[in-house]
Amino acid sequence: KGRKKFFRDHQPDHLPRMKTSNQYGFAILVLFLVSVQILAQNSGTIITGYDHGKNITTLKVVPVKISGDKDKYHSLHISPAFSYPGHQPALPETIDFELLTVVKEKLRVDLYVVFVVDGETIFLSSNRWGIKRPVPGRRWMGERLVFRMPYQTFLKMAAAKTVAVKLDAVQFEFGEEPMQAIRDFAEHISRSR
Repeated sequence: KGRKKFFRDHQPDHLPRMKTSNQYGFAILVLFLVSVQILAQNSGTIITGYDHGKNITTLKVVPVKISGDKDKYHSLHISPAFSYPGHQPALPETIDFELLTVVKEKLRVDLYVVFVVDGETIFLSSNRWGIKRPVPGRRWMGERLVFRMPYQTFLKMAAAKTVAVKLDAVQFEFGEEPMQAIRDFAEHISRSR
């Protein structure tokens, strides 16, 4: 009783009073709208994170789908990113160009990957990690490949008319959505410095 009286007596007269049950309903509505906004992020959305311990800021594109089921692959996504020290943006020397695959059979140890940008074949070294059972109920494997792409190569990719990635003999063409995500990321990097 004392708490309700305190709030009732200390609420400005020019603000409408809200019943306690309505306050809870309003709080739930706000939480719902915030969570919907977070879940509704489109692929290609750029997220920023800061690691206080390492004093590093990272910009990353939410994974964008390149392809669905094709040959031995169930799906292929890209997610370019880069990091810089502190909070002051700087032009990157390299982009961590990430490919995320879901493979319907065993991963190959000697996978050969090249990018094809306007007909030019570009080979980049990469780091690879396996991901066990990325699709619940399936015995498939996932793989995360991160290519250290020079920034100038990334800009060339952003300006290209055609881009593809070849994983051994299987070629995946980048459609409009991944190309737009790459262009938007390149533009975001150039604007933020």
